[in-house]
Amino acid sequence: METINEAKIKIKFYKKIADLKSKYKEKREFDKKYENLRINSIDFLRGILVIFTIFLISQGLEGNIEKTFIISKWNGFNIADILLPFFLLIMGMSIPFYVKKNHQEGKIIAEISRSIFKRAVIIFVIGLIYSILFLQSKANVRLTGPYQLIAINYLLCSMIYIGFLKKKIKNNALTYIFISLGAILSLIFTIVAFKNGAGIEKSVFTSVDKSVLKGFASSAAADPEGLLATFSAIPITMYGISIGCILNKKPIEHKKYVRYKRTHMIKEHGFSKENLLIDMKSRFNLKSIKSFLSNYYRINNEAKKIVNLFVLGLLMYILSAITGAWIPMNRNVFSLPFVLRCCAIMFFVIDIFYILFDIIKLDFGTKLVRRIGQNALFVTITISAINGIINLIKIKSIYTGTWLHFNNWFTTDFILPITGIEKASTVYALVLTVIWVLLLNLLDKYDIKISI
Repeated sequence: METINEAKIKIKFYKKIADLKSKYKEKREFDKKYENLRINSIDFLRGILVIFTIFLISQGLEGNIEKTFIISKWNGFNIADILLPFFLLIMGMSIPFYVKKNHQEGKIIAEISRSIFKRAVIIFVIGLIYSILFLQSKANVRLTGPYQLIAINYLLCSMIYIGFLKKKIKNNALTYIFISLGAILSLIFTIVAFKNGAGIEKSVFTSVDKSVLKGFASSAAADPEGLLATFSAIPITMYGISIGCILNKKPIEHKKYVRYKRTHMIKEHGFSKENLLIDMKSRFNLKSIKSFLSNYYRINNEAKKIVNLFVLGLLMYILSAITGAWIPMNRNVFSLPFVLRCCAIMFFVIDIFYILFDIIKLDFGTKLVRRIGQNALFVTITISAINGIINLIKIKSIYTGTWLHFNNWFTTDFILPITGIEKASTVYALVLTVIWVLLLNLLDKYDIKISI
């Protein structure tokens, strides 16, 4: 016979489960209500990044991972280096849409701010737990890490965005405000990081992490998500918000066309130095630019978004190349050239994806990836946990005669003899990633969407 206390505990437990189910249903209904605000290209890109994350956390031989898939020790620009910046950019893109749908639902700014704070705290706590279970040192809690960095960036940048909205500043202006703020902040942090020199030992970022965080930091020579790095990543999130503002632009109605007649001296009288100067002056002056912009704002709204993304991406790429001649690309401190290069790539990529998935409405073969993107945090944490549990299993290798963790054993005994040591870890990760992606079909089959 169960006691009265046990019965009460059971009742409370079942009630809690029922409450969670009810909240989940409410959130799904809320998301479906504002499905029209979802940007398919953002979900697709987030899904691609989640799949790449699965690949990175599913390596077969931790000590023999290909250099391309390891975060640069200090200066450098590898594929692995852009993963976290891309997640920050996508998070930034989502902020304007998150605020918009909650505001349309009738929530006041204070309610939206509380919701953002709650989400940030949850992500931060998840990061602390993740650092204990899956990162390098399981003996200590790592206070800074990828999830903690994301949480702090999300909270601060969301509050800044809401602050500008309270000032009645429109998305068109916010695009350039956040780009300007991001550039200024990135330059300041870059100067601070390299003021004593570009070497790892002389960096202020490294010395601050060692003196402040001490035993609560990464065991690496430079913490890739250290204390100052957490804040120097803010410009990346700001650039993401600027993309979100572009994609969230409303058509400008009743915009009057400013008439301006330009000269055509070369066409009418032939080429000469004087005619060239007259035509150039006719085109490159304040009235001419005003006329061009007034006509530009009357064209198709989607075309404006594409043009804006491409032009800004091109400008950032050029600036990253120029600044990169003097300042090193550095993921650990999020140096100015690194930030500009990552953002330039993202502007180009989201431009192409927006054309494909939001204008052309390409849907074939993309639904699963988008669903993975909608469950990004849930998928990443779940797969990290399952991989960690599986790898606790130890099996004796027939080649080494030693007991190895499952991933090391499988790679050593079955893959390494075929591919060699250089590619073995990558092949194991690819196989496991394909298996996980196939299993993630269940998300789409059962219409599962779990987001923080």
